[in-house]
Amino acid sequence: MFESIEHMAERIAEGMERKKSFTVYNNDLSKFWPPERHPRHKQIEAIKKFAKERGWDVKIRDQGLIATFIKPSAQPVPAG
Repeated sequence: MFESIEHMAERIAEGMERKKSFTVYNNDLSKFWPPERHPRHKQIEAIKKFAKERGWDVKIRDQGLIATFIKPSAQPVPAG
């Protein structure tokens, strides 16, 4: 589905323009963070770093490795 990690980032961003979140499944995640080169906890750390670098939150379900990228909620502006 995704040709490169940049392509995946673009598709996630496009999807989150319409919805609050965008889910990517193991078969796509494993292309960029293959389990044979990265133990599961390293895969999860890499996915979290990928999301953080782009200003997204991410919820990861370890059952089959599913990542749901989430638009961060707007922070309230302090009254002052």
